[in-house]
Amino acid sequence: MNLAYYGFVLAALSLQLLMGANDGGTLLGSIVATNIIRPAWAVALLFVSIVVAPLVIGTAVVTTLGNRIVPVSSIRMEMLYGTVTATVLWVWLAQRLRSPVSISYTFVGALLGSALAANLSGSLHWPYVIQILGGMILAIVAGFVLGYVLIKVVNIAGSRATPRANRLFKLLQVFSSVGLVLGYGANDAAKTMSLLYMASVVLGRVSRQVTVATTALLGIVFIVGTLFLGGGFAQTSGFRLMKSSPKTAFLAQGVTATLTLLSARLGIPVSSTESLNMALVGTGAGERPGCVRWNVVTHLVLGWLVTVPASIGLSWAITAAILRLFR
Repeated sequence: MNLAYYGFVLAALSLQLLMGANDGGTLLGSIVATNIIRPAWAVALLFVSIVVAPLVIGTAVVTTLGNRIVPVSSIRMEMLYGTVTATVLWVWLAQRLRSPVSISYTFVGALLGSALAANLSGSLHWPYVIQILGGMILAIVAGFVLGYVLIKVVNIAGSRATPRANRLFKLLQVFSSVGLVLGYGANDAAKTMSLLYMASVVLGRVSRQVTVATTALLGIVFIVGTLFLGGGFAQTSGFRLMKSSPKTAFLAQGVTATLTLLSARLGIPVSSTESLNMALVGTGAGERPGCVRWNVVTHLVLGWLVTVPASIGLSWAITAAILRLFR
């Protein structure tokens, strides 16, 4: 039992490492692109968000992912190994292709695939599955729409503003960056926590869902992934999508922070990084469409469209193989 648990912990930490590269790199690129916050401070913010946000804002998303898609009483360790393996493989492939991918989409798809492989389709909470997938899509669309509308409103309201107004946005971006990483810590970071929670319940080890030691360990592994593997993703969100200004960065980060924090309180998992990317595109399209690199946007959207079916199929195949091997 101990071997099964600690082996799974290592597998989950490998996912956390890749999350640091994919998600951490994307968040870091947005924060440092305008040179308002130094990279060292941005990394510190990311670490604090992983450690503090679940303890302060709550763990409703952990409960949703850990028990409301598939009842935790029906879950087997083979399913969890299939879920984490499929998620890691898909994210690793995306990294090899230097393409940011929605780990939230991948994780939910992999969990569904493992349940289907274990013949648990009748036990799936389909209303929650639809709500979760719909919430993820809505957050991405809302990020774009709100970014587009807000940049229009700000430009109209500040049509006579002097260049000194840029200083205000620089200050505001500090606060929006803090909200951004806290929203990520309370929402996206729950994926690995939910895996550890499910494994603990299945093996009869659980007493509390989240502890300071757990969040600190996850934060350290996340930052290692960001620092050593996240450079390409930072380039995409910070520079390849469009050239950000303090104004567009503040609005995009503010929109994303609001969406992710609200979703976290409601227990709805969303993809902070994808909402952020589309909020950035929305601000760019609203201010100067020509500054957006639409070929990069198209590449991102295509990646999102194939992620859920691909992760379902990959997880189904891996879980089915594991179940046969240990039958």
